[in-house]
Amino acid sequence: MEIRLITPPADPVFLPMTFPAYGHLLTVEVGPKLLGEAGSPPVQPVALGGFSGPKAVGLALLALPLAGDDGAELLSVYLVPHCRGQGWGRALVRAAETMAARAGFAKLGAVWTEGSSGSGWWVKVSQELGWEPPARRTLSVLFTAEQALRFPWLDRFPVREGCEIVPFVSVTQAEMEALKTSQEQSPWIAPDLVPWRYVEEGFEERTSVALRAPDGIMGWVINHAPGPQWLRFTCSYIRKDWGRRGRILPLFSESIHRMVEAGFTQASFVAPVRHPTMVQFVEKHMAPWAHKVRWTWGSTKKLQHEPQGARQAW
Repeated sequence: MEIRLITPPADPVFLPMTFPAYGHLLTVEVGPKLLGEAGSPPVQPVALGGFSGPKAVGLALLALPLAGDDGAELLSVYLVPHCRGQGWGRALVRAAETMAARAGFAKLGAVWTEGSSGSGWWVKVSQELGWEPPARRTLSVLFTAEQALRFPWLDRFPVREGCEIVPFVSVTQAEMEALKTSQEQSPWIAPDLVPWRYVEEGFEERTSVALRAPDGIMGWVINHAPGPQWLRFTCSYIRKDWGRRGRILPLFSESIHRMVEAGFTQASFVAPVRHPTMVQFVEKHMAPWAHKVRWTWGSTKKLQHEPQGARQAW
């Protein structure tokens, strides 16, 4: 097998060789890692094609971040079935490591879903190639509208006295600026849960809500709609001194009722392990009533810098 760097325009034959969510990256042009995903960072895609003679038989797809300290990410590795078991998949992974190192990145990471196709092969190969042991990254649940209405905490907790739940779309510019100022002066919101990150490019207005208090906005549930009947609970948070005794649950309850009224039949919720309280809540209060519960895992490998170590534009 010969491995070549794919230059635009990429042959459509490679489209089935990666996940549909990453197909747009085969333009090999700078763009968001995920289309329609609020806050998805811009990346430089790098596609490595595997060829047996003139025929394309494999693909390794990477995403190189344009800013920040995040390492490069290996998004997918694929070989056509009749080429498997010959070490060609390992060759694609090694080529991806080399490309990330040449681009000046100190590490290469990968994330996969437990039990997904190819995950067993990847765990075995990554360990053989010196990647760090896998670690859990997120817990996700998929549930129907009917299942959500059976959550035992639904409607059991009152809104805090003096506060009201309002549609997030009604949050004023002044209230949003006050949130930003408060965060700058004394950070109290987890950096990955600041609300402005998730509303600038649009959000699902019918089901997204906020907790308005006399002192301003203290909590929110912000959602997005990947499909006409699928709702994603994207960002939820309440100020810690307000979050005791289930104070965020009225927000979730209101959002779920709005979800049903809006006609969404499926929903998803993802809890990153860096928010252990959120993971515990999902495990105890959502997972038992959801029809699918999945862990994602991740691993990284430290890279040896190539001579041309400065980050390159491909």
